[in-house]
Amino acid sequence: MKLNETVHFGKAAVKVICADRTYRDSQASAEVAEGGTIYRWDSVSAALESDDKGVCSVSLGNDGPETLHLQRICIEWPAGWFTPRPDARDYVQLYHSRDFSKLSGVRPVHRPNGWSDPADASGMVTVLSRRDGGGALLIGALPPYGDCFVDIPVLHEKPHRDGAFGIGIHLHSPRRFAPGRRETLANLIVLEGRDGAELLGQYAKFARERLAGKLRFQPRASGWNSWDYYAGAVRQSDVLDNAKDARERFGDSLRYMVVDEGYECQWGVWDGGWKFTDGLADLCAQIRQSGYEPGIWTAPLMVNVYTPLYRDHPDWFVSDGQGNVYLRNLGYGSMAQLDITHPEVVLHIGEQFRRLRQAGFTYFKCDFTQLLLGASSFANPAMSHAGMIRKLFEVIRGSIGDDVYLLACGAPYEAVAGVADAHRTTGDIHNYWSQIRQNIRSMLARWWMQDAFGNTDPDFAIVRCGETSDDTAFNRRQGQNPWSAGANWCSGRQMNLEEAKTLLLACLLTGGDLILGDALGKLNATGTELLARILEVTVSPGIPVNMFGHDGDDLPIVVAKSGNRKLLALFNLSDDYRVQKLPEPFRQGAGAGEWVEFWNGEPCGPSPTGEIALAPRSARAWFVSA
Repeated sequence: MKLNETVHFGKAAVKVICADRTYRDSQASAEVAEGGTIYRWDSVSAALESDDKGVCSVSLGNDGPETLHLQRICIEWPAGWFTPRPDARDYVQLYHSRDFSKLSGVRPVHRPNGWSDPADASGMVTVLSRRDGGGALLIGALPPYGDCFVDIPVLHEKPHRDGAFGIGIHLHSPRRFAPGRRETLANLIVLEGRDGAELLGQYAKFARERLAGKLRFQPRASGWNSWDYYAGAVRQSDVLDNAKDARERFGDSLRYMVVDEGYECQWGVWDGGWKFTDGLADLCAQIRQSGYEPGIWTAPLMVNVYTPLYRDHPDWFVSDGQGNVYLRNLGYGSMAQLDITHPEVVLHIGEQFRRLRQAGFTYFKCDFTQLLLGASSFANPAMSHAGMIRKLFEVIRGSIGDDVYLLACGAPYEAVAGVADAHRTTGDIHNYWSQIRQNIRSMLARWWMQDAFGNTDPDFAIVRCGETSDDTAFNRRQGQNPWSAGANWCSGRQMNLEEAKTLLLACLLTGGDLILGDALGKLNATGTELLARILEVTVSPGIPVNMFGHDGDDLPIVVAKSGNRKLLALFNLSDDYRVQKLPEPFRQGAGAGEWVEFWNGEPCGPSPTGEIALAPRSARAWFVSA
């Protein structure tokens, strides 16, 4: 049995869920025509129409006199629709979180693992792959992305999840849908093949082609950012000292010097505070004198409740379902969020970003916009969360110009595709193995996004540890917690040299942005040389060739192109000594070519046995010439 025999749009169950009523396909008149089906109820119509490439557009029409209070459209293939029924124990699934707030990777379909639960629906795209290598199925949403988010849940037949399952596509678009309105909410694709990684490559090609004319192809960004080492304690002198040290150590290998959280007066007041008394325009001028471009971090929707902005404009902020202001208590205070559907807020945000651009910034990191997803009441109820976040980034882009680099840090990917230059693909990194392991999983799960949606940003390439830095304290004082399965924030000990090299190698293999995050002047020769090495190498996005295979989660094998050579990397993300088998093309006697160790540049040869022993929490890599 192949899932694709049932998972096509002509065999799906369809329902349109509104706040006061659910419209089911069994209650509709169905018009079946070449390429699709139109379901009609008394005042609503839903059309599923496929083109010659198999892309199915899902459209909704309000044909009645009353406003629809739309919630979502569900397209489903329950377990009982398959013969025989697929067994969850036979499959693994690519889980793709909507933003970096949750990890991404390949997980079992039938049970939780250390970082995910199969009850969580994959966002935008998923791949279901048979454990026995019997084929894979990809379901995904394609550009142009409408005013909705697409979730792809696994529909387990029983609550224990250890048995038959089906699959669904849910189009979330909670908003008011006016009479006479007709809109395409999503464009969907189903792909079937032998290998899940190959299907992701096909999906990326589809996305790139359909974003033609809108996709932004900026060169990958390289630079330095203040956050990981200095956090909110950063001073103007810290930024300028690192610009000086970067010039001495890395020269033109870097382009941007980015000041992150900590410079501002308060969140929502994006101007130099008491640690940046010379002002942001002066900071930009001094960074540019060092030979670099200045960059800045903002959280464009977030406003501290102890600001005049919040007090003077109570109607500018989003609310919860009861009409109360929607607040988030963060480590930086209690925050409200600006309502981008309010016309005056649009003008305010535009003015803020024009001012920062005029100060001299040419790199903008925009953060925390995904927190808007928790709010439910807005000035304009005809727009959903997806449309609001896209509008926000369009306002920012229009204010800073097309020639400026824009990083979407946390924004749902489909909401900003074609507007942002780069997309954050991992959680926050820090110099702990607990975070390194989790981030590597996410960056490898999203390898296909580089060049398909723009550039990927794997967060910072950091190296500071006892072997690479002369620092007496790698971090501000913080609590110590034992490592535990699934922990991903400063648990266990701080990283060592091999773990740092493993992180750097993974960051390089994304083919995306490389932003440093240490106090550069406190690195010793070893630390400086490691960073210089990854900055001097250019690679295509590395493909995890065993992504859906046995042990692909703990033992990724990644292959990238670097000029006329291939870069082969073997990872051991586990806590045990493991042995990796080389992929067939790289084994002795299979035309493996000339081998050079990545870090030291020394010639070597492929393993005579075709196996490589790897220490826990480590990676090895080689350039291989045909």
